[in-house]
Amino acid sequence: MLLRSSNKQKMCRLILLALLGGHCHAFSSMHHGHRQRLKTPLAMAPPVAQEELNGGSIIKDTPSEEAVVPDLVVEAELPIMATSIILTPSSTNRQLPSNWLGEKLYILSTAALIGILTGTNIAVFKTAVELVREALYGDGIILPFLNPTLWNELKGEEILTITLRTSETIPIWLIPAFGGILVGLLLKIGEMPPGLRDTVKEVDLDSMRATNATLPDDLLACVDLTPAPQRNDFARFSRKALAATVTLGTGNSLGPEGPSVEAGMSLSRLLMNNKIFEKVSWVFGTLEDMELSEVQRVNRKVARDRLLLACGAAAGVSAGFNAPLSGVFFALEIVQNSLVPIDFPLKQGANISLNAEQKSEIQVATVGGEALALQQINISAILLASVVSALTIQLLLGNELALRLGSFDFKNPLIELPLYLLLGAFAGITAALFSGVAQLSKSMFDGEEGPEIVRDVFKGIPKYAKPVIASLFCGIVSLFVPQVLFFGYETLNGLFLNSNFFSTEYLLVLLAAKLMTTAVSASSGLVGGTFAPSLFLGGVLGAGFHNVVADSLQVLVQQHPELSAYPIVQGISGLPAFAMVGAASVLAALFRAPLTASLLLFECTRNYDVILPLMASAGVASLTGDIVEKWLDEEQREKDPVSWGDLATRLYEDVDDDALCIVNDDKEYK
Repeated sequence: MLLRSSNKQKMCRLILLALLGGHCHAFSSMHHGHRQRLKTPLAMAPPVAQEELNGGSIIKDTPSEEAVVPDLVVEAELPIMATSIILTPSSTNRQLPSNWLGEKLYILSTAALIGILTGTNIAVFKTAVELVREALYGDGIILPFLNPTLWNELKGEEILTITLRTSETIPIWLIPAFGGILVGLLLKIGEMPPGLRDTVKEVDLDSMRATNATLPDDLLACVDLTPAPQRNDFARFSRKALAATVTLGTGNSLGPEGPSVEAGMSLSRLLMNNKIFEKVSWVFGTLEDMELSEVQRVNRKVARDRLLLACGAAAGVSAGFNAPLSGVFFALEIVQNSLVPIDFPLKQGANISLNAEQKSEIQVATVGGEALALQQINISAILLASVVSALTIQLLLGNELALRLGSFDFKNPLIELPLYLLLGAFAGITAALFSGVAQLSKSMFDGEEGPEIVRDVFKGIPKYAKPVIASLFCGIVSLFVPQVLFFGYETLNGLFLNSNFFSTEYLLVLLAAKLMTTAVSASSGLVGGTFAPSLFLGGVLGAGFHNVVADSLQVLVQQHPELSAYPIVQGISGLPAFAMVGAASVLAALFRAPLTASLLLFECTRNYDVILPLMASAGVASLTGDIVEKWLDEEQREKDPVSWGDLATRLYEDVDDDALCIVNDDKEYK
């Protein structure tokens, strides 16, 4: 920063303004004869002048020392685009956007409301899934018999009831097909919202439309979305919630946490686009600052809506697993990966201080892409939404953990560490194999892979019929391996509690069967998540790995009795320890989220002893999964909706920019 001695009084006034604006840290290291670079978010930067295009970002000219310069020059670098700006004394009186306090209060209040609504919604969702499951597989559900004639005859003294039960009349292997039929009917009625990455694109499009910005062609090519006032988001979201309920209630091989995340994101979007809520939010003051430049206004709106979307996702994980800390890290690890930067064209003449030559050079500006963790308000909002959601569902359904772990001890954690690292490597291979099978299954359903006769058959099958095929496949497999059907976490908890005694051979068969049924279900159009199946795959893998190692050590001691003195051959930790480490490792490898996976298993089991080997194994699994997928197909992960948590099945299209757009609506089969 260049500061002349004759301007000390002006500098003091500037520092005072900065202190009042809460940005005193930006000036703490200023001194004479040096230039200080200030890290400034674009949404907080004041309007600027003199722009020219340089590699897709806006660069502001810096005057030389020989030229006539203002009394004070501050050069700042913006983290969201390679941009340098010049703040002159005429613009330094606005260190914060107008009503910044009202905006923060709005964000925190909305985050708390998202937590309440998401917790309530997921409580209803879990109850509905359980009712459907009891009616189809259990003892049935009792409903009041409301025949008016009989009611009058009984004079209200007795209420007749009927028991709704189907398991006694319909073969169990056909029950999943009911879910596939109902999902197909819902697909026939209308479209459903997409998965995580496409949801971010839709939110970005709505945000840019709200600011009247010029919409980028790349984003319009990716998202076929009518403006918010002209569409019925509530109907779209409700259809997908119903589809998830019947998919899981009928036992198809998916999990409830994916729909829980999407429920949280859907509720946050309903609040963003709700006119009534928009009118109520006037108590926080205006959230738009028309004195900001177009780029700053767009970035501010996009960042705020993306934050609320992340709050919804965190609340969904928190309520789904009763694990609020995992919800926070889910937003910071997995949702963050979907928040890619956006290049959008600037309006001509948007900055009147530019001359004709400079205006002709300006084409695009870049917004978005900054890390959620960079702003304290983001962390606070995500934490608040996650905690409120967990408290809400605990109030409605009780404080029951999704996963239960029996008592066990780690015998030799340090000596056994190589075993956990090896288990992590196997978990990474399993996750990569699962992603590959899911992608292959998706390509076959789209008629792009397989023998010619198979491609022709699937190309002729309408989209709404494909879930029926997958559900029939799940039902047939369940005749031989019934544990592949979704019945909550009973099988996985049985491994954690060491109450299920499966042979090593059966565990391997169960692993292969669950992998196949989940991949087919996720790629067919059935609605559900892959969080629970990935935990299941990892738990079964860990249990099988434990049995193989234990049997091998036993054989080794029998053949070489002199080795019995070594601690490692005297016995290893129990099966629950390896099952839980394996569950977290496959989850970490599949979603590239080792911290989320480690904290999730820690929160669900509340056993601190397991966290160290679990984190080591999860890290190795995530790295191994990356290596294997790059070796098999470098572009596979960018195209794989399962690995990204994109639970919707849509047709893929080859495009140049995979980071921005990799999928297209499957209009061909509508």
